[in-house]
Amino acid sequence: MTSHYPASVRRLSALGLCLVIAACGGASGAAGSSAPGVQRDQRVISFDPTPIYRQMGLIARGVPFPVVGRVAYVPAASPDTTHVALVVGFSPNALRFNRETDNRFRANYSVGITVERDGQLAFTTETTETVVVGSFRETERGDESVVFQEIFDLRPGEYRLTLVLRDVSSQRGVTEQLTLQVPDFQQRALSTPVPVNKVIARETRDSLPFILARPRAMASLGQDSVLPLYLESLSPGDTLLELVARTEGGRVMWTELAGLRPHEGIATGVIQVPVTRLGIGVSQLSFIGSGGRDTASTFVYVGFGDDLPIARFEDMLQFLRYFARPARLQALREAPEEQRPAAWLAFMRETDSIPTTPVHEDLRAYFGRLLRANARFREDGVAGWMSDRGKVFIVLGEPDQIFEPTVTDFGRARQQLWEYRDRALQLQFFDQTGAGRWRLTQTSDARFEVELRRQLR
Repeated sequence: MTSHYPASVRRLSALGLCLVIAACGGASGAAGSSAPGVQRDQRVISFDPTPIYRQMGLIARGVPFPVVGRVAYVPAASPDTTHVALVVGFSPNALRFNRETDNRFRANYSVGITVERDGQLAFTTETTETVVVGSFRETERGDESVVFQEIFDLRPGEYRLTLVLRDVSSQRGVTEQLTLQVPDFQQRALSTPVPVNKVIARETRDSLPFILARPRAMASLGQDSVLPLYLESLSPGDTLLELVARTEGGRVMWTELAGLRPHEGIATGVIQVPVTRLGIGVSQLSFIGSGGRDTASTFVYVGFGDDLPIARFEDMLQFLRYFARPARLQALREAPEEQRPAAWLAFMRETDSIPTTPVHEDLRAYFGRLLRANARFREDGVAGWMSDRGKVFIVLGEPDQIFEPTVTDFGRARQQLWEYRDRALQLQFFDQTGAGRWRLTQTSDARFEVELRRQLR
């Protein structure tokens, strides 16, 4: 059964607001995990954040139509009914935009939601939404700034939800299925903690809170000071909850009291979680009612900064192997989890060649080269950025000229010569088998190592 509240409250489809906010986040859905990055001959480190999102309990799909989302549960007016809030976000570049006469760009996408229980239909809706942006550059955005949100009502129990999201023009899209465990708020008091971009807390149980949720619960060090979470309790006298922050491994980092405002039959509040007190990467935030009789939790992610990969701490240090000296990376690696945010911010300050600007131009350029290397120089079983040609490209950039001699000193092996004129440097690669596995010659590898050490100094 669907909610009887106005569509403007029930459903939100927003691009412009999220483009301004620039951060959208998430927590309930598929489960998953991903092992830490290992060495090149064992596993290729992935730039895909989907495993991290799934570990956080989010709805998450990768290319060709990346989607991230969450489900949250809030008590409804009727004691035997629960509000279910579904929010999904995806990037504008997943849609096919058409230019309009006023130089705006328009795209349409469809959303279908079906919820079943024991083979019986419990809820269904299908809608087509429009996204309009003012420049071509906005159509190419790769962040989850297109947000769709639907709130509907279900009785407590287990359900199967099917979400179908499609671009109308190209018919490219994604179908995701997940199990809903709808809680009974006659048996519990705390709602799901919801990371929000905007919220108007309700004061009675008969109304709906106005929530613009974050599909992914993410904040960035250096950009965000707090991560807001919306929470409700059906025990209006229970206005002080214990907030427990844990690391990805489950170790308690800190605890403090979080306050809600009491109203008629309900207490509500927005908890401002300080970003610098969370570890970098995934953390779990749990809220415990008085006497420990009720607990609600969510996972959040603290990132390294804008334009930097969404990654685990150890994987990020792997990515930086060509950017910073081993001793500097080892100091980061040895920092206790609760001290990693401060250690990372210090690292950013120390390595920023233009500290007067808000952007770390050196890291942005470095990861730009790293991503291009990953796309251009991928080899069988080896990520492009970890190949010999990839690492040279990351450290030295685009060569002034590439030669491919027809006659080689390696029998039938192919050769490439990369020339860097300003360094008076020529590096030689060879493909011994012809299968596209390019390696530096021993002499060229030694010359590259000299250039790498000079660069890191």
